[in-house]
Amino acid sequence: MPNFKSMSEPRAYFGLFLLIAGLTVYRALVLATAGIGLYVDEAYYWGWAQALDWGYYSKPPMIAALIAFTTSLCGNGVFCVKAGALLVYPITTWLVFRLGQVLFDARVGLWAATLFLLMPGVALSNLIISTDVLLLLFWAWGMLALILALQTNAWKHWLMLGLACGLGLLSKYTMALFAPSLLLALLLVPAWRVQLLNPRLWLAAGLALLILAPNIVWNAQHGWPTFQHTAEISNLEHAGLHWDELGEFLSGQLAVFGPISLMLWLVALFKLPASKQKNLLAAFSLLFLLAISAQALLGRANANWAAPAFVAASVMLAAWGAQHRRWLIAAILLNVIIMLGAYHYTQGAQWFGVEMTGKTDPFKRVRGWDQLAEQYAARQALAPQAFLMSGDRDLIAQLGYHLRLHPEQIVSWNAGQGIRHQYDLMHPLGQPHIGHDMLMVTNEPLPEALTSRFNAVETLEPLHVQIHQDWDLKYTVYWMKGFRG
Repeated sequence: MPNFKSMSEPRAYFGLFLLIAGLTVYRALVLATAGIGLYVDEAYYWGWAQALDWGYYSKPPMIAALIAFTTSLCGNGVFCVKAGALLVYPITTWLVFRLGQVLFDARVGLWAATLFLLMPGVALSNLIISTDVLLLLFWAWGMLALILALQTNAWKHWLMLGLACGLGLLSKYTMALFAPSLLLALLLVPAWRVQLLNPRLWLAAGLALLILAPNIVWNAQHGWPTFQHTAEISNLEHAGLHWDELGEFLSGQLAVFGPISLMLWLVALFKLPASKQKNLLAAFSLLFLLAISAQALLGRANANWAAPAFVAASVMLAAWGAQHRRWLIAAILLNVIIMLGAYHYTQGAQWFGVEMTGKTDPFKRVRGWDQLAEQYAARQALAPQAFLMSGDRDLIAQLGYHLRLHPEQIVSWNAGQGIRHQYDLMHPLGQPHIGHDMLMVTNEPLPEALTSRFNAVETLEPLHVQIHQDWDLKYTVYWMKGFRG
């Protein structure tokens, strides 16, 4: 084992390069050979990337821009749609390394980078293109810019802070928690409180809001759908004390950061000697985690919503663990085992003779959509000019991706339920479709309110893909002729 206690910066940089390069190549190989398709949200975001805009129903625009970039480089295959995560996480890991290096030293930076890149949440996220990929990048960049700005008061670092926060807000709105984290960090360190009167800080805040402004304008033009969706998924209309939701969220953090890592971070919070570095890292980890915990208690919160907290937590744990390397090594080894188990679950199940069923296959929801799309294409041959129509967001997203449909070729049927998703918002059945045919794909009976608006309706051969004995995809297809409005 290398002696990290006396690690030189060149040696740390070399270790960082091996860590990033080795894991990125390995994860690229896993992604290329796993044979796992797109999750529904990934297919949904791919559709957004076909019509770039300043906003979408449920998210700001950066995820669509990233997918548009990667698919422009190598096509629309599954690997290329997901490739943004493989491109972004090496940069984020380097930023985490720099955080540890600037706040402490190079060996802490390397430990922090290792903890971050191997935490189970990041290991899984490397194979899935999601808004967290960019959020973590800009959160780490914002933290580094803030630290450098506090050290130098240089314009370039304050402007970099504003740029990082603005782009983070265009990635995921939870980037807004950066502001109270920053405020808490400044209040916790007496020497930094004067920065609250620093005009450069407020100009950085203004720059961040200026970058976000086009998305705000887009939301205003479309009836504030993104903010409405954010409120809906938070479940605040059923506000109360949901202790079960809080317990589920907190237990989920064991899976995000790693069981031993999370326990050791709590130890580090108490054992790491008091310093301005510790106060800053505590502000940028605890406040975020407490805020999302409160959200879980009052409504609901997914485990991954608190992921940015573990950027600072990785550095704090590394600073404490650099003097307790056995514990750090145990945490990292457990995370490696979890990663290998997740990446090679299917092979392992085959090796141990586990039958794949709806209960034992964690990837069942991404299987079979390519076959279903092939069956739909055969029905489409009967009505080549017909639009794909459905009221099911997941179905539209998956068929839209596998058939490579532009969003303008898709129609959403909504029986007066309010705006539910991007297809309802931008492509509802309406005036532009008068005179056109539709291929309605559904697993529910057709309502009279819909059939009465067409000249004729013909039932086609259903779509059916048997994935496991107890899990299948099954939909009815209706050829709806001559929309009357």
